[in-house]
Amino acid sequence: MSYLEKVDRYLDSLKVGKSAMVDSWFMMSSPMPILSVVVAYLILIRIGPKIMKNRPPLQMNKLIAYYNASQVFLAAMICFKVFTLNLFRDGIIYAGCRYPSNTQNPWLLDLGWWYFFAKFTELLDTVFFILRKKEKQVTFLHVYHHVIMALYSWSYLKFAAGGEGAVLALLNSFVHVVMYSYYLLSGLGPRFQKYLWWKKYVTKLQLIQFMLMLAYCSWTHFSPRCQYASGFTYFICSNITIFLFLFLNFYYKSYKKSRTEKEIKDEYEKAHNGAQTSKNGVCKNGVKQKKENGVHACVCKTISNLEDDVPYDIKAGGDYIHDSNFILSRRTGKTTYGAEYDFDSIIKK
Repeated sequence: MSYLEKVDRYLDSLKVGKSAMVDSWFMMSSPMPILSVVVAYLILIRIGPKIMKNRPPLQMNKLIAYYNASQVFLAAMICFKVFTLNLFRDGIIYAGCRYPSNTQNPWLLDLGWWYFFAKFTELLDTVFFILRKKEKQVTFLHVYHHVIMALYSWSYLKFAAGGEGAVLALLNSFVHVVMYSYYLLSGLGPRFQKYLWWKKYVTKLQLIQFMLMLAYCSWTHFSPRCQYASGFTYFICSNITIFLFLFLNFYYKSYKKSRTEKEIKDEYEKAHNGAQTSKNGVCKNGVKQKKENGVHACVCKTISNLEDDVPYDIKAGGDYIHDSNFILSRRTGKTTYGAEYDFDSIIKK
């Protein structure tokens, strides 16, 4: 049997037992609807910033608030639907194993469609970023995650809906309840900023989610009690691993690296006696530069800058050269001309 025949046979096996009603649902009749949406999504990412280049960013705070609230509601509803399936009746490690990949359970298929619909609507995240001219948020991680999840959720429902997808949907939807709640609060104005100290913990929660998903998929793959489609398990594990590394990189750059750079900067400023201009003419580690109207103006500089600002070639004993003239200090003048040397009268001249 050739490799292509094996692939065809495997794809045919995935269709065995698939409920016919799935094909009648929105965007599930064929791959063309979801592929068309993904292609349009990628084109928008390419041309959207160019279209918005000479236009002001759209003000859509109310719309985005309603959108975030609806995503919280949708993710919470998916979590509720998962628990109605009694997935954990056989224990946590065998959760979902009672529903193999060829299940015809209408409640599980309904759950699968709502999960796909959630991933489909989440593509609007990128649309809002572009319309608000926040293209920096449209990173490779952002685009890859949204595209893969839309395609995965569609294909899993179409060919291999089962308990494995329900457990993964539960983990992911719980994280999205927290994540979109954060987005909702952050968009309500400055008065809510003091309640958003837990931002970095959202990313930590996502990392924990990926590790739990990998552990669950690995365990159930080698368990004879769980009859899941191996091809989809490999696909899921591969992408979860990619997500894990991408999110770790994002977490490091957003929190660890920025914190380390700030600590290094603070230590550098302390080590170089960086000071501030203080009140009452008193400087911290500074040097009085000039006197205006009888008041000393205190300009505080770091040591490295003080060396650059000295315009003279200072000699031993305090003598210096300025504009090719050799200037004697008071001490050198008295040593040379004797005790009667009147330094103050010379200065007045």
